Amino acid sequence: MSTDMVISIFFYILIAVVTIFMASKVQMCEQRAGRIRAYKGTGLQTRRESLNRIYLVGILIILFLCSALRFGIGNDYRQYTQTAHEVYVGGYVVTEVGFNWLVKIIYTLAGGEYYELVFAVFAFATLSIFIKAFYEQSVDFSMTYFLFMMLGLYFQTYNTVRYYLALGIVLYAIRYVLSKDLIRFVCCILLASLFHKSVLLTIPVYWMASYAWKRWMMIAGVVCGAGCFLAKGIILKIALLLYPSYENTVYLEAGTSPISILRGVLVLGLYLWYRVQYKREQEDRELRFYAQLNLLSVVVCVFFSFLPVVTRIAYYFSITQLLMIPKILSEIKEERIRRRVKGIVFVTCVILFAIFLTSADKPGVGLLPYRSWLFEVERYIYK
Repeated sequence: MSTDMVISIFFYILIAVVTIFMASKVQMCEQRAGRIRAYKGTGLQTRRESLNRIYLVGILIILFLCSALRFGIGNDYRQYTQTAHEVYVGGYVVTEVGFNWLVKIIYTLAGGEYYELVFAVFAFATLSIFIKAFYEQSVDFSMTYFLFMMLGLYFQTYNTVRYYLALGIVLYAIRYVLSKDLIRFVCCILLASLFHKSVLLTIPVYWMASYAWKRWMMIAGVVCGAGCFLAKGIILKIALLLYPSYENTVYLEAGTSPISILRGVLVLGLYLWYRVQYKREQEDRELRFYAQLNLLSVVVCVFFSFLPVVTRIAYYFSITQLLMIPKILSEIKEERIRRRVKGIVFVTCVILFAIFLTSADKPGVGLLPYRSWLFEVERYIYK
């Protein structure tokens, strides 16, 4: 292992440790039921919220700078720079209109092809949305943020920047599904589709997942998935019609990560244990929604393993793990059992993070070693 690799791994670990520590200092001042502030009208509330804002802004600044200053990190970094060039000069591109507009505006205001600004703007927008969603929608911000870092999701925002911006908007829009506000949910998804049109699939899927699925529905879903696997030749052709730029690229070369499947199975196992251990007269609608989406993500990852472009859609469903796991932990009333389960979650996530770091330099990932344009002599120049 090269010196650059070792330094980069320690750098990523340092980012994770420092920001997770800061996240642990954020105290939730709101109650889930009705979002009623715990210390409303008191000086304690004002001080607590001020401290929370300091920590949240601090986390955002650290994550943003590490992302905005990167150079050549991610398997599609250079492709994005070339696409941005084609957008600016009026060439042919297949990227969505939102990305194209944003590139034109940034390059016009900057007076040249400063693609570093494009990555910086996407990084700031994506991370701001994620952090806002964590703070406002999770029952435990620190646990949600811990999962975000340990599952490698932050570092994966260095890749596929359009997709992760759309994913952040989807996570934020979950609140409108749970409150049955279809109009606002659809508006959020339409906004996200300006950057990645695959997000449109979440409109019917999320709305269906908000209702209880019958057993026959789940069986039918598995059968359909198996049928698509058997007809993978046809599915591949359809995918290339939607994303012609993916032909002969790494997006069609690698299969589904076994870790993604394992993670989904473990989360579903935790949910089933919770359901058996704590039987309730009325099922928790929010947890059911998350569980059904995670079941769907496992089905997609298993039966569409031949097509990474499609399995990426599974992230729209598995992203709910960031809210689901803290929710389950908060429902465990016995302190001793909750600590044990938290310990298991902690150890599992640390192991997954270690696995992620050991594979982050592989082809199709390209997240290691870390480089910054501050120390680069040359840039990507297109004529």
